[in-house]
Amino acid sequence: MQPLVSLMQSNMSSVVDAGVCAFERLLDDEQKVELAAAYDILVDLLVGLVSGTNYRLIEGSICALIKLGKDRAPRKLDMVNAGVIDKCLVLLPVAPNSLCSAIAELLRILTNSGAIAGSSDATKIVEPLFMVLLRSDFGLWGQHSALQALVNILEKPQSLVTLELTPSQVIEPLITFLESPSQAIQQLGTELLSHLLAQEHFQQDITTKNAVVPLVRLAGIGILNLQQTAIKALEKISTSWPKVVADAGGIFELAKVIIQDDPQPPLDLWETAALVLSNVLSFNAEYYFKVPLVVLVRMLHSTLETTVKVALNALIVHERTDASSAEQMAEAGAVDALVREMKVSKYAIAPLAQYLLDPQTKSETCRLLAALAIGDLSQQQGLARASDSVAAVRALVSLLEDQPSEEMTMVATCALQNFVMHSRTNRRAVAEAGGVLIVQELLLSTSSDVAGQAAMLIRFLFSNHTLQEYVSNELIRSLTAALERELWSTATINVQILRTLNVIFTNFPKLHVSEAATLCIPCLINALKSGGEAAEESVLDTLCLLKQSWSAMSVEIATSQAMIAAEAIPILQMLMKTCRRVSMRKLTSCCTAYQGV
Repeated sequence: MQPLVSLMQSNMSSVVDAGVCAFERLLDDEQKVELAAAYDILVDLLVGLVSGTNYRLIEGSICALIKLGKDRAPRKLDMVNAGVIDKCLVLLPVAPNSLCSAIAELLRILTNSGAIAGSSDATKIVEPLFMVLLRSDFGLWGQHSALQALVNILEKPQSLVTLELTPSQVIEPLITFLESPSQAIQQLGTELLSHLLAQEHFQQDITTKNAVVPLVRLAGIGILNLQQTAIKALEKISTSWPKVVADAGGIFELAKVIIQDDPQPPLDLWETAALVLSNVLSFNAEYYFKVPLVVLVRMLHSTLETTVKVALNALIVHERTDASSAEQMAEAGAVDALVREMKVSKYAIAPLAQYLLDPQTKSETCRLLAALAIGDLSQQQGLARASDSVAAVRALVSLLEDQPSEEMTMVATCALQNFVMHSRTNRRAVAEAGGVLIVQELLLSTSSDVAGQAAMLIRFLFSNHTLQEYVSNELIRSLTAALERELWSTATINVQILRTLNVIFTNFPKLHVSEAATLCIPCLINALKSGGEAAEESVLDTLCLLKQSWSAMSVEIATSQAMIAAEAIPILQMLMKTCRRVSMRKLTSCCTAYQGV
């Protein structure tokens, strides 16, 4: 390490170039990164090289800073204090695309820290990043990094207040990303647009109308994360442009979400879809007749008074226009919806949670009964998001921390699933109570049921970016170890673990380049050999996902993953011959890619 530092301190440019290049490659080894992070002078030295016109040297320096900064908040702050943001902003307007992509990735890494994302330094990043995104030949990696950095910054309310760009300057380029072939880009573009629409002048600007059609399309696409962000954005647009939402086919797409049963949408998504539809229906009573009666009846189950009122008004108009429609309403469950009792159960959550947290509560039987009661409450619509649910979450995590019986573990884990499935607040409560590490330990339980439920809980916790700072290589290693342990001990495949791995790799592309991801591939191949159709589908989805990232990662890592994945070729060829329900497109794509190795 010290000789390389000496080279980078040289006065000869060719020597500095070589030193930075070697140092950056050295940081591909995680152990070497830890060693390098201990050198206090390195950050200042590398930041000092981020200037001038030697773009190869600058890009090497920035890539080294990226590797030093990942998951190391103190080093990120050192970089900011050394002035790296200002240096990058000077380069952005003139640098080539590859360097701009590296700069965008560094800014993403830096703004993953809440302290940096909410600082005055971060607000200077916004306009230059939007300008870079306007480049027609800016690659997917750069787009993804820039959009994520902007999301990190603009999800902070204070950053939105100081934003000086006009709606037309930012919404038009974002519409392009809503129509990107990359789901990750679509997701980030929609999320960023949703944050911008928190500002009333963005909602009302005529440019915003142009975003409605792609948002409605994403709302009906059937991909949960995209649905959630798209419908959240439509919630804000529908108050200003309800007719545009209706004309874009929004009534039909929102109605599909409201009556979807298999699988049922998360409660917050369902409520938002119902609210958007009620905003559209409130604009023009003629729209009442474009909504099926069963949809209006379902809307009566909303916890929002405004949604229920609009649904009632629409049902009354239907009944007055066609008396026979009353029978259809009754068959759809309107009577039950109208006479349902007020829920008082929510007032039991806090006392039960306090009982479990009380150190005087010694009886295991009583603790189990209290946990069961909380579990029952968590299954009721709305109660899982009640204000006292955070206390219940902490109590359940505390139970798991005490290493309870298998029965208690199952009860607490399943209850936590209900609580976090519909609430970002509850997900964060689990993480802040130390629940992520506790659940990782449950993955290695000797009970397949416990490991499977733990995997499901992790999947719900990381189904979006709420807990992005808690996702780690260690999480992938734990899931891989759990999958491997069950395969060797019982010769079975835990599909829940496979699905959880897929969700995490889908939502957190940064993990694709990790050593943990590479080491996971052999285990996925073994699962492909031994699993049923559900396991095969999940493994193929994950292998295709990793394959798609090879072009964006270093040649060494991509080659390593491809060489390991190539071991799957005989299995893929066999699956092609059996012609089961596994997607032939996925099989062909993977097999072709691996044969190319």
